[in-house]
Amino acid sequence: MSYNEKEPLIEPMKQLLIEPASGFGASSLLQSLMACFPGLISLSESEDDNESETDSDNEQEEIIRRRQNANNVIDIQNKHFIGELELKLSALRQLMKKYNIGVYIIGSEDEHQSEYTAISDKRRQYISGFTGSAGIAVVTLEDSAKLEGDAILSTDGRYFIQAGKELDPKHWKLLKQGVKGYPSWTEYAISKAKSNPFSKVISTDPRLISVSIGQYFEKAEQVSFRPLEINLVDEIWGSNKPQRSQLPLYELPLAYSGESSNHKLTQVRSVMSKYHGDYLVISSLDETAWLFNLRCDDAVPFNAVFFSYAIVSQDEVVLYVDLKQISSTTDEYLQTVKGLKLKPYQDFYKDLSQLKASNKIILPSMDKTNFALYSAVAVKKDQIVFLSVVSNIKIVKNPVELANAQIAQDRDSYAFILFTAWLERQLKKNKTLTEWDAALKIYDIRTKLPHFKGLSYETIASSGINSALPHYGPTAKDHIDIDPKTIFLVDSGAHYLEGTTDITRTYKFGDEGLTNDMIKYYTLVLKGHIALALSQFPEKSPNTGIILDGYARQFLWMEGLDFNHGTGHGVGSFGDVHEGPVYIPASPTIFNEVDVYQEGVVLTDEPGYYLEGQYGFRIESDLAIVKGNGSNRNGTKFLKFSYMTKVPFCKKLIDKAWLSPREIEWINSYHLKVRDEYAGQLLKEGHITAYTWLLKETSPL
Repeated sequence: MSYNEKEPLIEPMKQLLIEPASGFGASSLLQSLMACFPGLISLSESEDDNESETDSDNEQEEIIRRRQNANNVIDIQNKHFIGELELKLSALRQLMKKYNIGVYIIGSEDEHQSEYTAISDKRRQYISGFTGSAGIAVVTLEDSAKLEGDAILSTDGRYFIQAGKELDPKHWKLLKQGVKGYPSWTEYAISKAKSNPFSKVISTDPRLISVSIGQYFEKAEQVSFRPLEINLVDEIWGSNKPQRSQLPLYELPLAYSGESSNHKLTQVRSVMSKYHGDYLVISSLDETAWLFNLRCDDAVPFNAVFFSYAIVSQDEVVLYVDLKQISSTTDEYLQTVKGLKLKPYQDFYKDLSQLKASNKIILPSMDKTNFALYSAVAVKKDQIVFLSVVSNIKIVKNPVELANAQIAQDRDSYAFILFTAWLERQLKKNKTLTEWDAALKIYDIRTKLPHFKGLSYETIASSGINSALPHYGPTAKDHIDIDPKTIFLVDSGAHYLEGTTDITRTYKFGDEGLTNDMIKYYTLVLKGHIALALSQFPEKSPNTGIILDGYARQFLWMEGLDFNHGTGHGVGSFGDVHEGPVYIPASPTIFNEVDVYQEGVVLTDEPGYYLEGQYGFRIESDLAIVKGNGSNRNGTKFLKFSYMTKVPFCKKLIDKAWLSPREIEWINSYHLKVRDEYAGQLLKEGHITAYTWLLKETSPL
């Protein structure tokens, strides 16, 4: 899934893609709804070329059942966002008048600065109707008598089309980030405050903005930045606002985590000592989940995390969590964590304000520390160090995590093979399938695989013009039919107990509509993908990221082409699919003095190319950094990548004339490994169509 280093590129649920039938992200109600799916259609011998008409009818009925049950889930989700947008804006401006606010900011994040948020934290969606994952709403009150002002939604190019569809133009305007002639949302907010006849006060919930944003507004001239502890959107949302999950937490055993919580705390305290830290404050949900080897199945969509904070000192650690989520089994496990105290989630800020340090207090990086948290620390500001200690440690996977990551890749690659073979066959039979059907199907396939714990993000299943939108994701109401005469792109990931995946493949089904341009663009993207996968680089080099990015773009650049998203990002261990701080940036980047390209880091390789209004291409696999061969002129050893994903490329779109002998040899060798991995298993399980498809796609170029 493509990624932007400044803002993670990932579409959220929109209105919910598919909540897992089991595992995290599915409440008991959602589980019961999804349990209505009778399971996968038979992918056995009935799928071969002699498939009967009855089998086809059963498949069509299955598709209809999938659609209806997913729609039922969406209807349940949407009940939390009911209400006329005009009335919501009027109510918000009434509160702005009460608190003398001229400009009010509603962001996308929760108080943990999470990329994904619970339904209860989707305040920007509630007030604006825009469901994209990235965006800021800015509402002004300029006439307090008439309750009039402006309302803008600021987002980037990934979501311009979506925002145009979802925003009510009578009440909302789109502020296009990064487009010439449009100010940034921060510039817009300050400008509106300066010229505001009612009030020059800019306000927001300080828990929902980062330290850097808060300090920016504090320094702004001719305006007053006055955060308000009361969240005005929550006041309007009232009783319709959903409650956070109280599903029990559970231990992730050592068979999957590879290290005890006590061992991880020892590593954390070693870093604290290096920075002379008396206390380390942890606020990111993926960090507490990793540190304590705990997961939750229902708190945040696409993430097995739970709402929590932690404060670590050299002799104790306090975990702040909803104590109702601690079962007797989990409590027994947590008693093995040395020096651990459990306290109610709501006690965190009170305790934080009482911390006294003779040396330093370490907070998360400035983009991960919310402004309220920073303001609550009652020490001199020169005693604060911003460093995401846990994130910097956990990006380097231990041997157990690495072995499990490969198991997860093997399992999910198998799902991709089953899915693609099924889709090609249905289209070959002239069946009408939508992008939404494809998204539901790949989910269904995964539910039958061992230890599946849910999707790691919303499935991107896109045909034709939609494949040119890197982060388009179909919904029950917004999708098109899959057209075999053009390009089809699927970008989908999953969580298993063993690990997290993120895989993209681009296909052309059938020969009708196939053009030389399609083949050229795909082959250029594939060449960049291979170049990055085969690269070696010296360890501890400050230029590694930008050099790796150049590997992936070089062949497109030589043809005067490029793509507008990041080239890769970190992948967690049954954790965040976008795991910071590691990514492959398109510009020189300093990673807080941390070497992020180390042995054991897992990241994606995902170049692409997109022609707006026509089609797009992206190839994405997951790689692990391992020891390379030899060393550079300074004696620094080289690192390289281990290629983890095992899904064939689209042979129909590959032109050997564009490939070097080494590239051809690599592709053929890779395809042979994939065939050896899965052909026997497919035959043993009776997946004849998938077996035939695999032989076709892995035959030598």
